Amino acid sequence: MAIAPHHLFVCTSCRRAGEAREPRDGRSGAVLYRHLAQRFASWARREGFVIVAHDCLGVCSRPCGVAMRAPGKFAYVFGDIEPGASENALIECASLYRKSPNGFLPKEQRAVHGLRAAVLAHVPPLEMP
Repeated sequence: MAIAPHHLFVCTSCRRAGEAREPRDGRSGAVLYRHLAQRFASWARREGFVIVAHDCLGVCSRPCGVAMRAPGKFAYVFGDIEPGASENALIECASLYRKSPNGFLPKEQRAVHGLRAAVLAHVPPLEMP
């Protein structure tokens, strides 16, 4: 895994109801990762962020799963992400996350990008008093 202060993990094993198990690269999670990686590559402010394909985020009942984390910041887990429709919203959310000193994203900021209902968890950083 690349070293960077901010990480965006995408579950590549996610698959929607009725989706075939094989080929694995045809699953919705793998498709989301490819789309997001393409969008990420052209993101002008991507420095300090790395996108990581991850085998399973454990949000199987709410595919597709994405997580954001950084040292000293809240970690976020998103579900119900739609490949082909949510990549720009995730990149914009990552921009807000990077700018936030503690990583906390108020509901109204997430709502602007259509991700309010997609938040499954926000986990406080270990470094909090």
